[in-house]
Order: sequence, then structure tokens, then C-alpha cells
Amino acid sequence: MKSVSVVVATYKRENELEAALVSLANQNYPNIEIILVDDNGDAEWNAKVSDIVNAFRTNYPNISLNHITNNPNQGSAKTRNIGIGASKGEYITFLDDDDVYLPDKVKNQVEFMEREECDYSITDLYLYNENDKEIDRRIRSYIKDTSVESLREYHLKFHMTGTDTMMFKKEYLEKIGGFAHIDVGDEFYLMQRAIEGGGKFGYLPVCDIKAYVHTGEGGLSSGDGKINGENALYEYKKTFFDKLKSKDIRYIKMRHYAVIAFAYIRMNKIFKTLKYGILGFLNSPADFIRLLKDR
Repeated sequence: MKSVSVVVATYKRENELEAALVSLANQNYPNIEIILVDDNGDAEWNAKVSDIVNAFRTNYPNISLNHITNNPNQGSAKTRNIGIGASKGEYITFLDDDDVYLPDKVKNQVEFMEREECDYSITDLYLYNENDKEIDRRIRSYIKDTSVESLREYHLKFHMTGTDTMMFKKEYLEKIGGFAHIDVGDEFYLMQRAIEGGGKFGYLPVCDIKAYVHTGEGGLSSGDGKINGENALYEYKKTFFDKLKSKDIRYIKMRHYAVIAFAYIRMNKIFKTLKYGILGFLNSPADFIRLLKDR
């Protein structure tokens, strides 16, 4: 039975972290180690995480949990790389500290990767709000071909992301260099590295994950931080435009402007919302309307 390391980066989560760890203890796959990296950089929060770890070790003495504390805090990308470096498993996967795995997540994905001889894989992703109500599904039914060229197109257009859904052979993850040290969109850049690295990809069309969306939270993934990260990501995507069809480029532009518009509407900046919404519509009207309907 192959060994699996689950890297959990945590920052200012308490009850959610406890639930995430319990979901790992309940996996129907016994050969798991947990690498928990505390990126709080704060003595009070470090103590809270230590209490959670001690209680977990008492309740689940047979489960390996490696607890690492960053001082000072490093950001999500570097923190996950620290976890990767400490991992001993033949496979590595990730769990955000506010999400949970369903009991067969690791088992299903490892068995799939072994069967298909994959270097890396993803699954579908279901999103939930704070009331535990499902609000969205990310189904990868667009994946029809697994050549580098096709995967690059899919990823640049649709984002084959969701860190929880990813699993790698450790040797392949180390080969591609792990996460780029970019904290907004770090999972996007990781998947792009995996695709460009030419490893064998697999898509498992199931979801054994509950990922939670939190309204009203600040940080890099909202407001100006979100906009700056999206602009940087768009500049990165433009470096691949010479490899894409014109219709795919129009779709990427549409999606970029739509994301900016959604960010501005959350900030109650109506003029900028209208400006970027119009730009999105003009680049690909039909796709823009479909995107609005899906929201």
C-alpha cells in the first residue's frame, strides 16, 4: 500500500482546522501521514494550534501528525512547500484548513493514480457556504484530451484548480519545483508547472471533498489583493497566447475582465464594475452571458 502525505497549511483557523484534521483521521486509507504547517506567526495562535494538535494526538494516537511552526509567517505558497519538504509519502495531496475530505478521498485518488500510472491528478470540486449548503460545482467535463497542448488550453481558460483536488507523485512534485512563491493564485501556477512538465495527467470525475466559501473575509483573495493577483495572472497567461487559438484568447480575456468586474461589485465600485463588465461582454458575448447565468 502506497504511503500518502497530506499537507495542511493553517492560518487563523480553529474550529475549521479541527474538522479538517478529523476528516483525515476518518479516511478509509490507513497509510497516511499529516503534515500540519502553522503559518500564524503569532504566539497566541501558535498555542491554539498546539492545543488542537495535542488533542488530536490523544484522540488518534495511531495517526502520524508532523506539526511544523513557521516563525515568522511565510505565506501560503512557501508554507505548502515547507510541508512538501517534510513529507515522506510516495504521494502528496493537500487539504485547506477550512475544508474537509469525505472518507474515501485519499483511497479513491491513490487507487486511480496507481491504476492509470499518473504523475498527477485532479478530481471535481463541490463548494459550500457557511451553512453547509452546496452553492457550486466545478466539473471538469471539458477535459477530453490529456496532451500538454490540450491541458494547457483547458487550464488557461477554465482553471483546473482547487488545491484539495490535486494529488502528485512526490518525485514529480519535486521535479517541477512545487509551488511558485506567489500567494494569490498559487494553485494555478502549480498546475501550470505540472502541465508544462509533461508528466502523465489523470482526471478522476468524482468529488470526495467539501470546500467552503467564506463571505466577508478580507486578505489577499479579496478587494485590491484579488484584483492585483488577477492582473498578474492575466499578464502570465498572455505569455501563452502565441500557442492558443484566437477564440480561446477571447475567452481568456472575457474571463479576466469578468473576474475584475465581480471583484469591483463586491467593493461597491459601480463605475468600474460596468467598465470591466462591458469589456468582458465585448470580448466574448455568448460566453459572458453563460458565465453570468452560472454565477
